[in-house]
Parts: sequence; C-alpha cells; structure tokens
Amino acid sequence: MFRILAACGLCLLAAPRMAAAEWHVTPMLGVTFAGKTTLVDLQLATGKRHVDFGGAVTLLGAGVLGAETIIVLTPGFFQTNQSSLAVDPPPPKLKSSRTTAIMGNAVLTTPRRWTEYSLRPLVSGGFGLLHATHTQAIEALPPVRAGMAGFNVGGGAVGFLSRRTGVRFDLRYYSSVHGTDQGPIAVGLVRLHYMTAAVGVVIRR
Repeated sequence: MFRILAACGLCLLAAPRMAAAEWHVTPMLGVTFAGKTTLVDLQLATGKRHVDFGGAVTLLGAGVLGAETIIVLTPGFFQTNQSSLAVDPPPPKLKSSRTTAIMGNAVLTTPRRWTEYSLRPLVSGGFGLLHATHTQAIEALPPVRAGMAGFNVGGGAVGFLSRRTGVRFDLRYYSSVHGTDQGPIAVGLVRLHYMTAAVGVVIRR
C-alpha cells in the first residue's frame, strides 16, 4: 500500500511537469569532418569534409533535463575526388559509401522561463550504434560493413522565431566505444570517430 501511495504521489507531482513538456522535431543538415578510422580507406577520404543530414527528436520540460534521439547519415564518407590523390596506380573506385549514427541522449539545458524566445543553450550525450559501409565499383570485391557500439557528446543552442518554429545549431563528436575484431576489413581492431556541425529547423509541438 505504501508503494502504491508513493507511486500515486510521484505521478501527481510529475503531472504539471509533463503538461509543460514540449517536443522538438528537428531535421538537420551539416558537415562531417575530422574523421579517423582503422577501416580500409583506400581513397584516404575519412579525414575530408562530407555533407551529412539527419535529425533529432527531443523532449524538453520546463526545467533543465530532457532526452533525445539523434540520427545522422553521412554519404560518401569513404569517397573523395580521386584526381587529387597523388597515387599511381589510383585506388579502386567505390560505388557507394556511408556512415550512420543512431544515438539516445540525455539533455541538459537552461530553464525555459529564462530563454523563451532567445537562444536556449544545451549539451547532450549518450550511447547508440555506429555503422559504416562501402561498396567497390568492381562487383567481384566484397563490400565492407561494420557495426559497433558508439557514443556521442556535443552541444549547441535552440532559438525560436515564432511559437512553433525555430533554429538549432549543433556541434557533436561521435566515436566507437571500443575496438572490435571484424576480420580483414580493418587494420587491427575496428575503430571510428568523427565530428559533425549542423543546423536545423525546429518544429515545436
């Protein structure tokens, strides 16, 4: 009975806070840079800049805590302009390549009453999955695919232009948690990390 009463009390205390909570749906466009990996990278492309896209779904209350899911897709992560490579013979061409990050984060921000229509800073971090793949143009060569546990940490700010729409700026670091042995597709254990800088349109619900 005590546990039931305690649970009811917690629900009553949380009700006003849940009513004050808001959802932010944010499609984002950005750039991936400063990449480094032990995966096979014959075109030396992982350290280059690549356009990425993705989004975040964020739940924020009136206080300082929140939660979010972030997804980022970087096409061409293992591809670059081969004419700029001083390698003879040139490396094999790739048909396609990409990295994908799917993360669940805890969010720390300022109280909403402080920054209702100005920039509301936030930091967030958490764990999830990183996936990398590239496919050779020569069909006889097997594709490279690697999935690994990862984490991310970053921050930025959200500013609202109206009651329902705003803009989010985000700078974030992604990394595999630890090296994994996935066969001859990497030099040693598989590791991957990179950074992203992105901007998105926030739809508040």
